[in-house]
Formats: sequence, C-alpha cells, structure tokens
Amino acid sequence: MGAIAVIGAQWGDEAKGKIVHHLCRRARMCVRFNGGANAGHTVEDARGTARLHLVPCGALYPGCQGVIGHGVTVDPWVLTDELGGILAQGRSHPELLLSERAHLVLPHHRLEEEREGVAERLGTTRRGVGPCYADRAARRGLRLADLADERRVREHLRAARVAGDGFDPEQVVEDLLRFRERFAAHIGDARAAIAGALERGEGVVFEGAQGTLLDLDFGTYPYATSSTTTVHGIGWGTGISTARVERVLGVTKAYTTRVGEGPFPTEERGEIGDRLRTAGREYGATTGRPRRCGWLDLVALRYAHAVNAFTELALTKLDVLSGLREIRVAVGYRIGGQRVTGFPPRAEDLARAEPIYEVLRGWEEDIAGIRDYERLPSAARHFVRFVEAQVGVSVTFIGTGPGEEAIIVRGRR
Repeated sequence: MGAIAVIGAQWGDEAKGKIVHHLCRRARMCVRFNGGANAGHTVEDARGTARLHLVPCGALYPGCQGVIGHGVTVDPWVLTDELGGILAQGRSHPELLLSERAHLVLPHHRLEEEREGVAERLGTTRRGVGPCYADRAARRGLRLADLADERRVREHLRAARVAGDGFDPEQVVEDLLRFRERFAAHIGDARAAIAGALERGEGVVFEGAQGTLLDLDFGTYPYATSSTTTVHGIGWGTGISTARVERVLGVTKAYTTRVGEGPFPTEERGEIGDRLRTAGREYGATTGRPRRCGWLDLVALRYAHAVNAFTELALTKLDVLSGLREIRVAVGYRIGGQRVTGFPPRAEDLARAEPIYEVLRGWEEDIAGIRDYERLPSAARHFVRFVEAQVGVSVTFIGTGPGEEAIIVRGRR
C-alpha cells in the first residue's frame, strides 16, 4: 500500500474521515499531522457513529496504530473524553502514539480565544487551538515531554498569568499529571516510529485535518485555521519528507460547504442551500453549527490541486445531488468585470467574485449506497467525468452515502 496522504480540497468537512477509515483497512499506521480538537472527522460503521477530533480515524481498526504528530495541538481533556466515548461503543482501546514534541492546549488558551473575540471575528471553533499555536511560535508553549517535570508544569502555568472562570491552576496541574500517568507508555518519538514503518514497507495513511482553503498560508487568510492543512503539512507536522508519500488523495464533496466567516463565491442562501444542508446533514461535527452550502467550485478545486499535486480525487456525497433537475458547477469567476480562472490570494477579491457556471443535467434516481460505477445514472457518470476533465485528475473514490460500505472504488485513468 505504501504511503498515502488524504487532504481536504475545500474548506474542510469533505468526509475525509470516511475515506481514511476505508483506506486504513489495509494500513499499519494512521497519522494526524495538523490541527487539533477543532477538527471533526466522522466515521459510521457497524459499531455506530464515531465523531473524532484527535484520535486518527484508522485507529478504530485493531492493528492500525493511530499516531498524533508534533504538528497537532493536543487537548488532554478532549482526548480523554474522546477515548471514553470510543470505549462506550464497545470498541477496543485504540493503539495510540503521541509525539513527545506535540504542544498542549490548556484552559487559558480557550479563555484567550474568547477574550480576544477571535471566534466572533473569524468564526473559529472556540477550542483554543489558535492561541496554542501562537504560544508554540513564540516559544512559550508546553509540550507533552514537559509533563515529566512537575516543576516545569507549575512554572509554566504560573507564568501564563491567566485568570477566569473554570481556570484553577492547581486543578490543571493535577489533571495534567494524571494524564501523563495514564498515557506515559503512549508518548514517544513519533517521527522515528513513522519512519520505521515506511522503511519496513508498511501501509501509512497521513490524515489531514481541515482543508486546503483553510491553510494558514494558502487558504482564505485571515479566515483560515492556524496550521498547515496541505500535503506540505506532513513534513511540518511529522518530520517526514513528502517525498516519501506515493499518493496524494484530494477529497472534495460533489458540492461545496463552509463553516464560519469568510468569502464563499458559490454559496446558495435560498432553497438550494437549504436542500443541500438537509440532504447532506451539513452540521459541524465539532460545533454543531449549520454549514453554509453551495455549488461545486472548480476554480477552488483546481487551485487545491495546484497546491497539493493530487494524484487522485475522492468525490464524496454524490448521492446528495440526486433529485436535482440541473446541477451548476463554477468553472470561472468574474471580478470587477474581468473573467478570471485563478483563485485570488486576497479574501477581499474572492468576496467580490461572481461565479461563472456551467449547467449540467441532473438525475432523479436515488443512488444512495451504490458501489458499482456502472450502476450510476448516465448523468451522474457525466458529472464525474466533467470534474475529472476540468481538474485533470482521476476520481478513484465516489461516496454514495455516510456508511462505510457506501463507496465506489475506481482505478486511476
């Protein structure tokens, strides 16, 4: 199987969890390399629905180790609760390895995010991830390795000098030391473990969080997350060169969604947007907020391909488009009276962009759960081929429903 990266090609929420879970049936290791508890990956299988924020999706399979790289911000309280939820479903305890170099999200990070009004201004998840990354960059963070030194932990919390409801430094110290005691055997050199798996030829899936258009540098800044969400985040968040990655799988919905603030050229605020939201169950796995919905944006998808050099695409939630007589797809923008086919770097310009649509024929048939490409209606197959031709990348996976078996697997063309 080799090494494969699964990267969001939109503003996140592309159903990456479903694709990662499918791929990890044959993998030895599933690696998260960015983000934190602000991510939400949903897996639906025979055990039920698992909503994961820190645990890599592949770790739900016995025999597949979940690795949390140093590029992930680890919230000890969220991780503890998440593992409790997994065990409550009758699943086995995931095999986990946490990078000793990963930074910790602490209560004062969440308070800082609230105090500075970042959540209201940019539409963040209020999980304290941004302030944690800021501390990391400013070289004043607390890492998992530091938990071995109680004095260091106490000094760090004292230096933070943050007061507020729910923040009791002594209680935080107790919680952190208890977390360290429980997870001591699971904290180590993640980079070396990943490198060893690759050298042995074992299957490794790199699971990206969020999506390309939320990347701190390549996304719609400042309406972006605080980490590197592209394939380049693998080196940034694990210490493993992207040259070791053989396949880069971009995941895109058959339409587009976005959570929070920021420009969204193909957004539909009326009946179509409501229909997509209802049919696609478009509510955030982390916040529960309703997602903004609109037509597929191929300008953005081509841009995501240019940034990540996708070797293939996964087109998810194709079944949500069933019942539409016509389907619109944005193939360009008009900004200030000029037609453009590139994705603008400034959010202000993207906010002024008017999508130029091509209209494709829809289909009435219900395709939920179909696993054979040839069983799709001709209009649905034409939609897939249209996306392939416009982006220049083969669609090798097609999602036809939320369940783990509702997927069409195709070869690269």
